[in-house]
Amino acid sequence: MTKKYNNIQDVSLVNLYKMLTLKQFQDKDHQKMINDEINFRNNPITLNQLENLFKGQLVKLSKVL
Repeated sequence: MTKKYNNIQDVSLVNLYKMLTLKQFQDKDHQKMINDEINFRNNPITLNQLENLFKGQLVKLSKVL
């Protein structure tokens, strides 16, 4: 039986690389999600970068509202 994951954060880095080659994950959205997760794990962001990202999203949201 194969293990089922509910969150991409629960998948090991080795398995993320394997997922990139699997047929069921070849669509654009899956590939982007997997690559983003790999990138995040290999290049963690600082707290300041996270705060700036959050502030930027708030500015975008306030312009929409």
